[in-house]
Amino acid sequence: MVGTTRWIGVLPMVVAGAAAAASPDRTPVRLVRYAPQPTWVIAAPTGSAAPTPRGAPLRIVFADQQTRVTDHGQEEFQATRLALLAPEALGAGNLAVTWAPANEEIIVHGLSIIRDGRTIDVLATQKFTIIQRENNLEQSALDGNLTATLQVAGLQIGDELEFAATTVRHQTSLVEQPQGFVQFPVAGVRGAYRARLLEPRGSGVAYRLSPDLPQPVTRELGTETERQLLMADPASVTVPDGAPPRYGIARLVQFSGYRDWAAVSRTFNAPYVRAGMLGADSPVKVEAVRIAAETTDPTRRAEAALRLVQDRIRYVYVGLDGGNYQPAAVDETWRRRFGDCKAKTVLLIALLRELGIAAEPVLVASKGGDGIDERLPTPAVFDHVVVRATIGNATFWLDGTRLGDRTLATLDPPPSRWALPLRPAGAALERIVAGSPRLPSRVQVVEIDASAGFDKPGRYRVQQTLRTDDIFGMRAQLAGLAKADADKALAGYWRQQFPVLEPSRVTWRFDDANRLLVLGVEGEGKVDWDGDATDGRTHYLFGAGFPPPDEMKRPKDQPQDAPWANDYPSFTCYATTVKVPSPDKGFHWVFSSRPMDRRLGGMSYWRISSFDGTTARMVKSRRVDVPEITAKEAAAIPVAVPKFDNDKSYVWEVAGKGRAAKDAPVDASGTVGVSKFGTFEDFAGATPPCQGGDRPPQPASTTPTRSE
Repeated sequence: MVGTTRWIGVLPMVVAGAAAAASPDRTPVRLVRYAPQPTWVIAAPTGSAAPTPRGAPLRIVFADQQTRVTDHGQEEFQATRLALLAPEALGAGNLAVTWAPANEEIIVHGLSIIRDGRTIDVLATQKFTIIQRENNLEQSALDGNLTATLQVAGLQIGDELEFAATTVRHQTSLVEQPQGFVQFPVAGVRGAYRARLLEPRGSGVAYRLSPDLPQPVTRELGTETERQLLMADPASVTVPDGAPPRYGIARLVQFSGYRDWAAVSRTFNAPYVRAGMLGADSPVKVEAVRIAAETTDPTRRAEAALRLVQDRIRYVYVGLDGGNYQPAAVDETWRRRFGDCKAKTVLLIALLRELGIAAEPVLVASKGGDGIDERLPTPAVFDHVVVRATIGNATFWLDGTRLGDRTLATLDPPPSRWALPLRPAGAALERIVAGSPRLPSRVQVVEIDASAGFDKPGRYRVQQTLRTDDIFGMRAQLAGLAKADADKALAGYWRQQFPVLEPSRVTWRFDDANRLLVLGVEGEGKVDWDGDATDGRTHYLFGAGFPPPDEMKRPKDQPQDAPWANDYPSFTCYATTVKVPSPDKGFHWVFSSRPMDRRLGGMSYWRISSFDGTTARMVKSRRVDVPEITAKEAAAIPVAVPKFDNDKSYVWEVAGKGRAAKDAPVDASGTVGVSKFGTFEDFAGATPPCQGGDRPPQPASTTPTRSE
């Protein structure tokens, strides 16, 4: 699901509205129209008299956004006038307008150069040219949008450039309501900025401003209500450092005709119901019968249905003819073997229901959606849809656009903070309570045999286990190469990762069952030793230290009570083993690596270690458990940092007779044994030994909110 955002020139006000579904009785408008501005538009605001900052490349004279809601849709008029003061500003003459011809049309009212008090009509000699291609084919997207461009000829430094156009968005068969956003500039850019909204009196369109904006001037104009907000020379917005994304939402104007979130849910449930209806001889029913014959276990059935949708239906975003909200019919998706998140969701739900498994579509925000609950109800805040299935008392989130999900038990909830189920009776907005990451996205295991001596190269074995979505592209690249070429590429990768290492053997394998990629290397390389035979030597283990948490302090002019965002859901693990050579004469080996198992700033730090006199072992991990922490929790970090053991793990020679192994530093369990440290195979398995058992990951959940 995709909304539409338009920029006109370098207009510093962002105007966004969700593109509507196509009306079946309209002929698509594939031309740019030229006409005078509509009669409902009022004169542009007067430019500011404040001085232009020294060295500024351009000056915003005015930026104007006027929207009119009608019984047939809405019209969005935009006008901007820029003073071009330096060569960098001449790029403002590269104009582009974009529209969805299935339900929109673009009308250009004027394009002028003002030079020495004289107005030059650019449109008298130039017209917009429509680009005859899709904009996002490389991203597997077919949105049907058209883009028209114009390069203003003869533009010079010192000119002013003025442009005005209207996008007309027509009413649709989906019974969508009017909706939109206007973002005033958050940087301190001089100029006059205005947002104006006209709506039929009593239309029920809600209007909401972010708290940092003044209330609009409201008046009645015949059968319409006008709201107008003007800003001149706004100062820069102060955004608290390190705060969650919702704190960066500033100077935002929103309007919406949806009464509550339940209304959004009801409205957009209907097309999913229609698209999911199977024909009497639907091949999807045949697939469901096949899966049902293979197993009676509902969990296995759901896994088979998800695999079918992920593996056999390739992802292509389809926004043609208003398809950004309308899902394709399930049998059509099966026939053409491609579809976007909407089509895959409809297909997956149809399969699950045929298999007797309860499932529903749920709107989510792929980039987090922090602050959705502070917005007026609108579908435009969501850009993705997934399936929520219920088996027994368990709930599972299934995403047909992903790859490689083989077991329901390993599925994570979507990264969205908020979710909106689509139901016939409507549903409230739900909070997705984030849980701790279950598995590390990256595990690195390093084994060094340095027993040959200080002046000899060590034998290295290194392994990386990766679980990110990038692994499918990496697998495709490696699998597409001849073995010799793949080995060459991997050897180059390892030389970048470990410059001291000269690879003699490289390996890679893809674990489909556990959705991971394992890269390996063996070879020889220099082992870094500090010191010498006279003063003793020291070796620091790879990846064995912890960087201390940031001290999370803000300047005094910023809000001190705002929470702090974490790099959730980061989870990394490192395991290092070093077999040391015989100590220099008169020395013995000592290992320094204190165990750790603590939580600070919403992060879990864990480390175990052991040393038997010849081999040092260490495993550590850092797991970010929550997306954000409170200001109070952040205030405790500077107090804890001085006591935070962020020392690296190292073996070092000490003069004198050595202690017995029983006196060596121990692991977190209080033993010196190696059983807790795992093997290379363990770290590349389904449950790598990368965290202690005292603090298991917390599961995610959803919490309904009131439907406002």
